[in-house]
Amino acid sequence: MSDDVSAAIDTSYRVRVHPRARHVRLRMDPRDGLVVTVPARFDRRRLPALLEQRAEWIHQARRRQASARAELEPGLLGRRPQRVELAAVARSWQVVYEPGSRARLGFREEPDRLILQLPALDPEQIDERVASRLRRWLMERARSYLPEKVAELAAEHGFRYRNVQIRNQHARWGSCSSRGNLSLNARLLFCSPAACDYVLLHELVHTVHPDHSPAFWGRVAELMPDYRRQQDSLKEVWLRLPDWI
Repeated sequence: MSDDVSAAIDTSYRVRVHPRARHVRLRMDPRDGLVVTVPARFDRRRLPALLEQRAEWIHQARRRQASARAELEPGLLGRRPQRVELAAVARSWQVVYEPGSRARLGFREEPDRLILQLPALDPEQIDERVASRLRRWLMERARSYLPEKVAELAAEHGFRYRNVQIRNQHARWGSCSSRGNLSLNARLLFCSPAACDYVLLHELVHTVHPDHSPAFWGRVAELMPDYRRQQDSLKEVWLRLPDWI
C-alpha cells in the first residue's frame, strides 16, 4: 500500500453515527469527502484497522470523485455557484448575486435566473446563507416535480402507494416503508430523467416486493431493462453534486 493512501485514511475522514446501522459503511461525499457510518455502540478504536483493509477502495473512490468533479464547469461548483442545472427536469438557471440593503438574504426566481440579494456579512456567513437558500429552493422544486412523477409512473404501471415525502438525504436516493410511504431525495433532480425514473420505479416496486428478492429485481428489469446502467449513472451523479447541496 502506498504512503499517499495511508495518509488519506489517517487524516481525512468523517465519522457519522447512525442508530439503525448494523455495520460500518463507507461512502464518498462531495463536500465532506470520506464519510464512515458506524453503529451507535461501535468501538471507534477499530476504525484505523478497518480503513486500512479498505485502503484500495478509498483510494480509487477519491480518484473517481476528483476525476468526475474535474469535468464539471467551475460555475457549477462552490457554495456560491454561477449556474444551477437540474437534469431531471431539463432546466438550467443562471445565479445572479446583487448587493442587498437588508440584514437578511433576499431571493427571487425568474424563468431562467435565481437572484439573490446578499446581506452585509462576512463572506463565510454569506456563503452559508446562499447554500442554505439554494437547498430550500431545491426542496421546493423537488416537491413540485417528484410526487407528480411518482403518481404518473404508478398509474402507468398499476402501483399503489400512500404518500410521498421529500428529503435532502446524505446517503439514499429513496426508500419505501412497509406501509407504502415513499421517501425521495431532492437530489434526484440532478440525475438524468431515466436515472430519476429508475429510483421512483425501484421504490414503487417495493410496495409489492418489500425486499431485494429475485422477484423484486425481475419486476424492476421488466419496467426498466437497462436499470444497471442507471445504477452506474447514480453513482456518478453523487460524485458530481454541487458543494452547496
